Amino acid sequence: MKRLPFTEDEFGTPPNKLARLDEPKKVLLYVRKETEEVFDAVMLKNPTLKGLVEAISEKYELPLEKVGKVYKKCKKGILVNMDDNIIKHYSNEDTFQISMEELGGMYKLTLTEI
Repeated sequence: MKRLPFTEDEFGTPPNKLARLDEPKKVLLYVRKETEEVFDAVMLKNPTLKGLVEAISEKYELPLEKVGKVYKKCKKGILVNMDDNIIKHYSNEDTFQISMEELGGMYKLTLTEI
């Protein structure tokens, strides 16, 4: 079989490729209060500190503007200031115990790894 030469007119020019927009990945965390046996599912729409605070605020009906400091307590017992860098490394279905302390009208949140 002979290959026939085709002109650009027959097929048209190929469409330009569009850059893929990387949407932030959602992260599902399981969180429970110290006094409870059952976990609540908390969906982070954005894996950031702001996304975590918004999700916890919504789930536990805390006023967003009343959430102050957020800490993570490691399995080793080390208390760490929570930031975007920590949260972006969370995986789906990570589990935590949460404590919410009200101090001077603001809430201090501590998530302890389980």
